Parts: sequence; C-alpha cells; structure tokens
Amino acid sequence: MPGMTGIELAHEIRRRYEGLPVVLTSGYSHVLAEKGTDGFELLHKPYSVEQLSRLLCGAVGGGGRGDV
Repeated sequence: MPGMTGIELAHEIRRRYEGLPVVLTSGYSHVLAEKGTDGFELLHKPYSVEQLSRLLCGAVGGGGRGDV
C-alpha cells in the first residue's frame, strides 16, 4: 500500500469507524512477529475458507461457529 503500512491502515479504519472489527492477513508473519499487530486479529497466509470464516464470525460476535 502506498503511503502507509497495513497496521497504519487498520488504525485509521478503527479511528474512522469505531466498533468495526479489523482483521489483518499476512504472508509475512515474521515481520509482524517482530513489530507486533497492535492488538489486531491476525490470520496467517495461506489460510483456508474455514479459518477465515471462524475468525470473521468471532470478530463480529458470531461465536466462531464457522458458518458461512
């Protein structure tokens, strides 16, 4: 992303849309491990539809049932 990192974008989204869940995905988890995720949920690439579904359900309060 030109001009900002993914974490900076996540902070901006959180600032503009308070209460909106933000989930990060990355194929460079070693970079985030060094710098941290600033409290955002992180899904490591590659991921399955089931993993994505569970994380998104949990993020929006669905209890992580895995329903799509």
